Amino acid sequence: MGKTKKKEQRDELFWLFPVLLVVAIIAITVFVKPGSFQETGDTQVNPSDQYEGQASGVQGESVVIVPDRDDTGVRTAEDLTETLESGGYLEEVDVETEMTGMYIDRTEPGPGLDIVITSDIMEEGNKDIYLIDETGYNPTRLTDWPSVESFPAITSDGKRVYFVSDRDDDPNNPNPYTKNTEIYMIDMELFGTPSYEGPTRLTYNNETDYGVSVSADGSRMVYVSQTKTNPDNPFLILADGDANNGQVIADTLLKNCVPKISGDGNYIVYNSMFDGEMDIYLYDVSEGVTVNLTNSDIPEYFPAINYDGSVIVYEKLLGITPQNEDLIELYTIDRDGVNEQQITFNRFADTFPAITDDGQYLVFVSKRWDFDGDDHFDEALFYMEMGGEEVYKITKDPFYEEQPDV
Repeated sequence: MGKTKKKEQRDELFWLFPVLLVVAIIAITVFVKPGSFQETGDTQVNPSDQYEGQASGVQGESVVIVPDRDDTGVRTAEDLTETLESGGYLEEVDVETEMTGMYIDRTEPGPGLDIVITSDIMEEGNKDIYLIDETGYNPTRLTDWPSVESFPAITSDGKRVYFVSDRDDDPNNPNPYTKNTEIYMIDMELFGTPSYEGPTRLTYNNETDYGVSVSADGSRMVYVSQTKTNPDNPFLILADGDANNGQVIADTLLKNCVPKISGDGNYIVYNSMFDGEMDIYLYDVSEGVTVNLTNSDIPEYFPAINYDGSVIVYEKLLGITPQNEDLIELYTIDRDGVNEQQITFNRFADTFPAITDDGQYLVFVSKRWDFDGDDHFDEALFYMEMGGEEVYKITKDPFYEEQPDV
């Protein structure tokens, strides 16, 4: 009797298996959308209505998409040669010519920009965080500490300023050549009042955290975290505005990466050598997709992004001048990887772009200011209207002024 019962159970399972198989096939057909992510570089994918292109790998936990594009812009060595020839750059760099830059020295208030920078304006050699406007007059020193304070970020309402500092470096730091930098926040509503007790420390770890950027309301932040044991492979972290609930969104070839988050907190742009060249990437938070925006063989660095992600600016290294100066210009691109446009045209290094939330104004660093008139050019802060031709100088003295954020 026992053997007969077992045989009946086997017969039931025999007929049940094909039924379950059919149900599974129907479920896959109904619930899995055609054209979903595939990790083969030769396969056409359609991760969303916004991004269409080829999948080239995985960054963090997201698939990297190389968008279908119209191949316009400076992306290859041939494109670069054509650009330099059309702009007259090649003729200029072949001979010793005077390096001059066009700008207007801003002395009167303009659009009312609140700019945070890393600078040693008030104490040469000691880099702190400062708040200035577009005139460059009367900078406010926000930190005063005998350590390196860097990578400032400001919320759009000006109520909070974030930065990175090694002021609390771990005394048991196993690597004396790598400081343990953490993220701090200044409450600007309390700053300068008797209630202000100094910056609030947000991260507590034995890592090197840097490159912090915050959304307009301070609800989201992005930063880079570099371990002491593997300093050449840092991680890109997306977290809440208080640095809690962090998640890794990129983890491959991020050395010298400086990320920026859009004001609405929905997009993150950063530079990476993920595909072997230093390119600009965009991480779409809601879609969970990483997009290779530039995909070129010309190095691009340090992107910036406005509130809704409609304006992305970055620097492109075009070459070296006979004066051994980097020839770096600023470019824009759409967040679907098309319509690359050059927006600065000179023979100087234009770097560290920062964009206002409305995408109307661009603040950047440029080495086009001959302060002493001796053909020794100093880096200074400038700003311009997007799409405009006039460039305004903010800096008044040749001190270190870098890493602006607005």
